[in-house]
Amino acid sequence: MMKNLLTIALALVTTISFAQTFVSTTPENKNVVLEEFTGIYCGFCPDGHVIGQGLHDANPNDVFLINIHTGGYATPNGPSDPDFNCLYGAAIGSASGLAGYPAGTVNRATFSGISPQGSAGTTALSRGDWAAASTLIMSQPSYVNLGAQASYDMSTGILTVNTETYYTSSTSNINVLHVAVVENNVAGPQSGAQNYNPGAIISGPWSPTYNHQHMFRHLMDGANGLEYNVTTAGTFVPNTHTWQMPANLATGQSTTGYFPDLDPTNMDIIAYIAEGPGEIITGVQAEVVCIFPNAYDANVTASSAADVMCASETNIDITFRNYGNQALTSLDLTYDINGGTPATYNWTGNLASGAQETVTITNVSFSPLADSFGNPGNTVSWTASNPNGQVDQNTTNNSSVSKFSHKDMSGDVLQGIAAGNVNIDLLTDGYGSETSWEIVAEDGTILGSGGPYASNTPYNIDVAVPGNMCFEFILYDSYGDGMCCANGVGTCIVTDVNGTIIFEGDPVNLQNFSAIPTAFSTGAASGPAWECSPFGCVEGTPGLGIYMSESQCESDPTTGCYVGPTWNCDPVQGCIDVGTAGLGSYNTEQECIDDATNPCSGSTAINESSDNKFELFPNPAQDILNIEGNFKSIEIYDVFGKLVLASDNKSEVNISSLANGSYYVNILTQDAVIKRKVTVTK
Repeated sequence: MMKNLLTIALALVTTISFAQTFVSTTPENKNVVLEEFTGIYCGFCPDGHVIGQGLHDANPNDVFLINIHTGGYATPNGPSDPDFNCLYGAAIGSASGLAGYPAGTVNRATFSGISPQGSAGTTALSRGDWAAASTLIMSQPSYVNLGAQASYDMSTGILTVNTETYYTSSTSNINVLHVAVVENNVAGPQSGAQNYNPGAIISGPWSPTYNHQHMFRHLMDGANGLEYNVTTAGTFVPNTHTWQMPANLATGQSTTGYFPDLDPTNMDIIAYIAEGPGEIITGVQAEVVCIFPNAYDANVTASSAADVMCASETNIDITFRNYGNQALTSLDLTYDINGGTPATYNWTGNLASGAQETVTITNVSFSPLADSFGNPGNTVSWTASNPNGQVDQNTTNNSSVSKFSHKDMSGDVLQGIAAGNVNIDLLTDGYGSETSWEIVAEDGTILGSGGPYASNTPYNIDVAVPGNMCFEFILYDSYGDGMCCANGVGTCIVTDVNGTIIFEGDPVNLQNFSAIPTAFSTGAASGPAWECSPFGCVEGTPGLGIYMSESQCESDPTTGCYVGPTWNCDPVQGCIDVGTAGLGSYNTEQECIDDATNPCSGSTAINESSDNKFELFPNPAQDILNIEGNFKSIEIYDVFGKLVLASDNKSEVNISSLANGSYYVNILTQDAVIKRKVTVTK
């Protein structure tokens, strides 16, 4: 019936004058519609996103992007992952003949001299060919122009798109009009983001969390679109398209993940004319303009809380939008955790209609609960009220509830790990450049990290961890395909000083991962802990001292217990190392240089006499440390006073075995020990 009505309408508009309002009637060249096939666990897909965005940015009125999540790389890994598949995506991808990801069709056309990914005659191109194909398309004349306008009624939930089609010349081909809905600024996981598009990484629950753009969500006229049968020069066709937008796209779909809510304030439409199921002739993009019926309407769109390892406080977030047609300048945000005493945050600002803001409240105390049946057991509740001091005119969107886990309460923190050195015994697979790791304390302090590495190479690293704290060891694979098995078999075993296993990689858990976190808790330090007192470095209660060794205490130049080199200002030689603790005016050379009251301020003079100068370079160093000067040997100590390397090489020292961090270098001469500090950064 729609086809017949449209044919009648076309016949009418060719015989009467038309009221064209926004479509151009001047002959134009074709516009590009790039349909990019992508996914969330596709390591090279962020590179495709960058290429596509670059084409659009260089040609903002001529290149339009539709990013279609489909195929195995778009499959969620579990219930905490979003499912970005939609009803028509798989069919569009299948019709393209794609043979790898990312792939893209440029106007669903074939090109002489540009080979498709799949068999001859198919349209999916590798990302390296998109630019050349787009240039060819934009150089070709189009026989039809297209215009579009879009609006979304916040009160009815209806998306309305008005299109105008104008034929600048006649065609005998059957034409079909499609209107695609795309969504921007959608948070989700993404493999390969660090390597190819780090600028799209945002804060969020995934590692990393990625800001997806141009995500395909719907075809407003179904897979078949609207067919035009009368396409002579001068034909003008106006159309109105509507969609009662659901909260999400879960209807009729099956998934291992969840469907995120649709956000009309971040949507565009891409309308395009195709020759039946074949080539797209031209397209146009229009922003969805939201219509807000209420003056005062605060919409709480999301909230979250960081999972906790062992602590009894966490940071909580709330994101809200102004769904009123007046600027939002104040709002009361009331929150509680696990039904505790509510508190109120009084927000002030200036949000235009449709704009959003996220408020973070740090270090909120709560009484932890264990997870139940694998579900997070701790709950944060938010309620927004009093926009601009007025009664909210729509109270159906004012609240949000989010959940988070307390890993220790739920038995997910490995107990009984000894304080001291944690050993990482690592063997990389065939793509060691994708492998990295870190040990992170619950407060966010990174105690140790490493990578990327060489391929098929063993590494053994020690990282010191203090007592009575919680940590995470996190193993990363930047591509997302893991360290086993098609690309070589990697291994990773993490143990404490007693040999207790913290993490052990195997051919099962090292497959297809981006990040594997393992939480563990240390008991009291097995050795003495130290503190700086008026009497020097003294042994404190195990695990409660500031320093894990006496030498570490004595190596801290910020305390009165410092026993390293001390410095004086010499008007001739500059800042010089006195060499005896307590006799110099300064704990460090830099303190001496920084003191504007002495003549050595800003001096670049070194501390040794002119015949005994020493320079260490580069600093920071990576694998080789060069030392200039006349010396017998060197010793390198870690920050805990442990000798980690000794060498009598007189020109360069191989430090490739040292982990990232700070070290103290003792340069042994005939009659003195010269102390230096070096930082190792791989």
